[in-house]
Amino acid sequence: MKNLVIISPFQFRLQRGVERFNYYLANQLVKAYNIRITFFVWDYPKRINWGKWDHKIKFKFVPYSRYFQVYFARIFYWKWLSLKRPDVYLINFMYHGESILPKTSKILYVLHSPASLIPSRYEFIASVYMKFNSLTFISVSKSVKDASKQYFNSNSNFVVHHGLDFSEINRKSYYEQKGKLKILTVAALESWKGIQHVISAFKECEIKRNFEYHIIGAGPHYNDLYQEVIKNNAEDYVSFLGLKNNVHSLYSNYDIYCQLSDGEAFGLSVIEAMGAGLPTIVYNVPPFDYLFPPGKVIKIEKDYNEQLKLELFHLLSSKNRQKLGLEGQKFVLKTFTKEKMADEYFEIINMV
Repeated sequence: MKNLVIISPFQFRLQRGVERFNYYLANQLVKAYNIRITFFVWDYPKRINWGKWDHKIKFKFVPYSRYFQVYFARIFYWKWLSLKRPDVYLINFMYHGESILPKTSKILYVLHSPASLIPSRYEFIASVYMKFNSLTFISVSKSVKDASKQYFNSNSNFVVHHGLDFSEINRKSYYEQKGKLKILTVAALESWKGIQHVISAFKECEIKRNFEYHIIGAGPHYNDLYQEVIKNNAEDYVSFLGLKNNVHSLYSNYDIYCQLSDGEAFGLSVIEAMGAGLPTIVYNVPPFDYLFPPGKVIKIEKDYNEQLKLELFHLLSSKNRQKLGLEGQKFVLKTFTKEKMADEYFEIINMV
């Protein structure tokens, strides 16, 4: 029986794609393969409640510190590993204390972001990863792997897509809608997420008459986005809802999902929205250009806002929304499952 340590510093502080990936993968690996899993996690005063962790999964917490968390992490990782070393480590970062791992370790390093977003961090990873005798990269999409080739040997880089537990997501069952249609984006408030492009569509009176736009997320770009709302006189039509821990239960309350991001590694929220049955609009850029076949989502050309308006008007028809929503749902329920993801990770764990 394999012993796996997953290092996920922010597991009980944030619910980003990284943390959701760890949650789904760990539970499924234990369920399907009875792997012994221990998490190394940074403690936090207000721990997020994830719900149903498998009772066999164990957690070791680095004591909370506002300023010295990385320093403490290195101390506690070294202490815990001096007592017992696992067969394999799965890490999501290399700059939060993970470099303290013994050089003889068997390490799976999951790349969650493309190099175009964080080039300085990729440069740091490239400067230290060779010290480990057995480090294997796993990219969450082909575009992440392709962007990493200038930093790492692509022969030691596998592509494994994320998988979800779709039973946790409320599914849309009714597509008729009286009144305005509600558009949703779930994303960090960053400029590359493209939220400003959706907001700019609300300068048109016809868009204001038929739609409202809700954004779930937080981030440094909030003030700029709100100024975009004001510029388009859209204060009554665009709402910032902040962070939500129950997004799975909220997707089905909306009519359209729109994420015009350029720089996604995978786009977990897009897959979740599609799993809920929402008709979805994305840019025709990596990874969406090859993740989704024709007819599963609407792909528009980057920065072509007139096309966005035309597609929104097309989705005013409940029949069009239902057809696209159900086609997309059928595709992701078959393609991006937690079972498929865990099977691929288990194969790699046994190979390294």
